[in-house]
Amino acid sequence: MNTVFKSALSAIAIGGLLFFTSCKEDPELPENVLTFQSTELGIADSETSLDIAITLTRPATEAASVTISIEEVGLTYSTDYTTTPAAASNRITVPVAIGNTEVKFTVTKTAAALFDGDESLLFTIIDAPTSLVVGNNNQLTLSFAEIVSTAGAMEINGGGATYPNKVFIDLSANRQTAVARTAWDLGFYTGNDFRVILNSSNGMLAYALNKTDLTTVTNADTAVLRSRLSADAIFAAITSNPVPDWVPTSINWIDDPAGDLTKTAVAQISATASENKVYIINRGAGPGTPAPALGWKKIRIIRNGNGYTLQHADINATTFSEVQITKNSALEFQYVSFSGGSVQVEPLRERWDIAWTGFNNSTNFGSGPVPYYFQDIILQNRVGVQTVQVLTSTKTYDAFAEGDLSGLDFGIQSQIKIGANWRSGGGPGTAPAIRTDRFYVIKDADGNYYKLKFTALTTSGERGRPQIEYALLKKGA
Repeated sequence: MNTVFKSALSAIAIGGLLFFTSCKEDPELPENVLTFQSTELGIADSETSLDIAITLTRPATEAASVTISIEEVGLTYSTDYTTTPAAASNRITVPVAIGNTEVKFTVTKTAAALFDGDESLLFTIIDAPTSLVVGNNNQLTLSFAEIVSTAGAMEINGGGATYPNKVFIDLSANRQTAVARTAWDLGFYTGNDFRVILNSSNGMLAYALNKTDLTTVTNADTAVLRSRLSADAIFAAITSNPVPDWVPTSINWIDDPAGDLTKTAVAQISATASENKVYIINRGAGPGTPAPALGWKKIRIIRNGNGYTLQHADINATTFSEVQITKNSALEFQYVSFSGGSVQVEPLRERWDIAWTGFNNSTNFGSGPVPYYFQDIILQNRVGVQTVQVLTSTKTYDAFAEGDLSGLDFGIQSQIKIGANWRSGGGPGTAPAIRTDRFYVIKDADGNYYKLKFTALTTSGERGRPQIEYALLKKGA
């Protein structure tokens, strides 16, 4: 059996074991620790509000609440800012539901407030239920000005072994934004071209039919695809003898892993409506053990002025729903869920640097590249971010300084330039692990240079919670 496939099966098995053990009443379980994700955050002039996350090391076992105190420096509640949930006597009570691994509260500037940039709030977790333990990171300072973090360490909140989240990281802001990977299905490009991306984090695949009317598409159009348009079907085909002749075309069913928008699975949306075909979508699988299938859809996308119209329906439906998408230049992509319409996913265009996720990559088993799903992929923002790998045999992480930047060649960039290179793949008898012989230099869209290394693939032995450390090398002009 292929070693990569064995590794994938091992990950699934480990995930199943973790899920099973987390559901048992086990007095040996470690403490469920409650901490802020960061110790310092800033809210920029252009931002009206900010979500602040508190993480749990495992799902909550009882419904309860967490109490957070507020110390104000140069600010007054209601006059300058408010919170959701609302504060009373400089305290916020945030509910915790059974199963939560993260809770949030929101700080919002009032419309009439003016800020000098030296105002701040100090939040402290002061009370939690007996089932939770307040960790060392129990305080967070929020500055009412944009910060440029000089150093930091993060446990990336991927959500655990079933990797339910995609996580966007902004190094200079010391922020991470975790988004449920099942929250969206398609992303609509806001630039000059009309391009649409698939939700690769769920392993989504798309196939173009030679039809332009959704109402004429039925199960008959998916009869052959049922044995082809899925990760399992592709793997079965490439391990069969002989390999079916359709296998080389399967790479066209995913978006280009490198992020080239001229090579998306859905062709560029034409200004001539009759040229835009119907696509059959396999939405992939969501988090769980076993991973639940998300089902199939038929879609068609046409232009609507400087925006898009998405038509979508279940395969056998004789009617369809429509979603209108208007381009917003503050975002690189605008996201849509088949069930919920427009949704917020990515931060603003230049407000993140890298993202951790599961991902439809490609691999070659001898018959050419085919889609293959990878866990623990690091993507970089296509907007202004550059990365380069540095081997410790050249210079150690600790010794690398601003003066070493001039010797770097950032070379050709790709959204998977880091990709899976930061970890070893794992195989029979070999568990996946971080590579300690390398680190990365990241130049963000504001010209800040950071060095970053991965310090752990897991937290308490659980996949989906890797750890990083980073430090500022040179501040942008």
